[in-house]
Amino acid sequence: MTIYALSTVPGKSGVAVIRVSGQLSKVAIKKLTKKTLKPREATLCKLYDHKDSVFDQAVVVFFEDKKSFTGEPVVEFQTHGSLSIISKLLDELSMIDGLRLADPGEFTKRAYLGGKINLVQAEGLADLIDSETEKQREQALMHYGNLLSDKYFSWSEEIKTCLALIEASIDFSDEDIPKNLLIEIRKISSKIKEEINEFLKTEKNADIVKEGIKVAIIGRPNSGKSSLINYLSRKKIAIVSKKPGTTRDILRSQKYFFGVPVTLIDTAGIRKSNDEIEKEGVKLTEKVQKTAHIKIYLGSNNDKNPFSGIHLDLTDNDLLVINKTDLKKQHNIKPNISISLKNEKKLNILEKKLEKKIKSIVSTNTGAFLNKKRQRNHLINAENSLNMVTGSDLEIMSIHIRDALKSIDSITKETDNEEVLGIIFGKFCIGK
Repeated sequence: MTIYALSTVPGKSGVAVIRVSGQLSKVAIKKLTKKTLKPREATLCKLYDHKDSVFDQAVVVFFEDKKSFTGEPVVEFQTHGSLSIISKLLDELSMIDGLRLADPGEFTKRAYLGGKINLVQAEGLADLIDSETEKQREQALMHYGNLLSDKYFSWSEEIKTCLALIEASIDFSDEDIPKNLLIEIRKISSKIKEEINEFLKTEKNADIVKEGIKVAIIGRPNSGKSSLINYLSRKKIAIVSKKPGTTRDILRSQKYFFGVPVTLIDTAGIRKSNDEIEKEGVKLTEKVQKTAHIKIYLGSNNDKNPFSGIHLDLTDNDLLVINKTDLKKQHNIKPNISISLKNEKKLNILEKKLEKKIKSIVSTNTGAFLNKKRQRNHLINAENSLNMVTGSDLEIMSIHIRDALKSIDSITKETDNEEVLGIIFGKFCIGK
């Protein structure tokens, strides 16, 4: 069946692209343009309806079989993007026998089934379409390109080497098989297992690229947390008041640093209180403290115990900050920096320190990351199978190595599991 759909964003635009894929693409060209087009050559054509009336002028490009995105004959109609023209062209295509409107993701699914892309690349293309930040685009491109696929293919080839060594020993036991056969098999399987284990750890990096970095401002009431989030976000997010306990819920503001979304989080002041709402706010603060990538612990200069009641779980990513340097010092804390939000003293230095922490986290996140549960499950299965490659029974080892190979190959290779395909391609829009 030949399919068609609008491939650009629905709505009014300067140009709209309507794509047709299938063996009847040439029929669609002939009916609508009354021309026979040369492959891969943009041609300006009048578009005719079924009554032979011209309804638009478009650039039309034909891609022959096996040289298109889907691997099928494809035609793209680049029309003016008015709603009436888009609707008219889609109506005219619907009148051609053998054509139907594409399902969501069907163009990409046909590209996969036609061997133009593998499953990892299909998932990468979906991420590329959905990417909103520079880092998301970079990651998606690594998945859509060959970088990640080549990693899986490399593991697959190494596992096949293990199988070849085993099968040679079983089938040709009298031949001159290397004496260190078992050592070589274990060496290869152990190497792949370690590499898989390291790659599984990159999942947390993928979460940072997808969801961003969380920066939590934590401190006692009236330490200046609300003023700080207002300053860092450059807008009034939180109410600033001399009355302690003003912030009782979690307040968030998002900015972008180095191509990654950063969520600034203002938390409830930590102190003992009989107020049920305030107590609940403190519980939320403690949860945020455990999940934040960067914590700014903010204390007050005129407090003898600026961080009393706060568990200072300091890491290299955190900042210990003392506010209110315009007031008399009452403590012996040695902070990373002392500031005055009231007088805007050293706030630019604090911001630069924060940016340095963010940049450090972003810069360590390089290469392709694991960001799909489907791939993760196959990798865990492969790792478990390789863990079973022990002992000296080559036939048993062969079983576990074959299981590992099956798991690795399932990540990229063709599958007839409609449920899996539905999950992957159902995320695409119609026309993709």
